[in-house]
Amino acid sequence: MRKRLNLKWIIMSLQQKPCVFSKIVEIRSIRDQKARLSERERELTKPILTDLDMIPTLYEWFKEIVSQQEVFRANVPQRKKFIFIILILYSPSALADGKMKRGLRDKLAEVFGLNGKSTISDNLNGLYLSYQLYKYFRQDIHRIYIEIMNRLDNIH
Repeated sequence: MRKRLNLKWIIMSLQQKPCVFSKIVEIRSIRDQKARLSERERELTKPILTDLDMIPTLYEWFKEIVSQQEVFRANVPQRKKFIFIILILYSPSALADGKMKRGLRDKLAEVFGLNGKSTISDNLNGLYLSYQLYKYFRQDIHRIYIEIMNRLDNIH
C-alpha cells in the first residue's frame, strides 16, 4: 500500500511541475543555440580590412567615386556615407550597436581634418537608421561600396 501511495504521489508531482529532466534538455538546447549564435556573430563581425593606414586612400577613392555622379562636397551626408562604408569594412559590429575598432575614430577624425572625435561620434548617431529609412542614402552606399571593393580586388 505504501509503495502505491509513493508511486502515485511521484506521478502526480511530475504532472504538476515541469519535469527536471525536460529542464535539463532545454538548458542544453539553449546553450547549443547560444554557441551557434556566438559563432555566427563572430563570422559576421569579422572585418574585411584591418590596416587603418588604408583609410586615407579609401577616402580619396570615395571622393573620386562620388564625383562621378555629382560635385563632391565635404558635408555631413557625405561624411556619414563614408563612415558607414568604413564601418562595414573595419568594424561591422559598430553598425549593430557594438564597439568601434580601437583607433578607427581617431583615424576618421584625422582624414576629415577634425580636431575632436566627438564629431565622428555625433555622425554615428542614427547612421543605421538613415541607411534603413533613406533610399538614396542606401543606394549611394551600395554603389560606392561596390566600386571600393572592386578597387580593393584590383590591388590585392
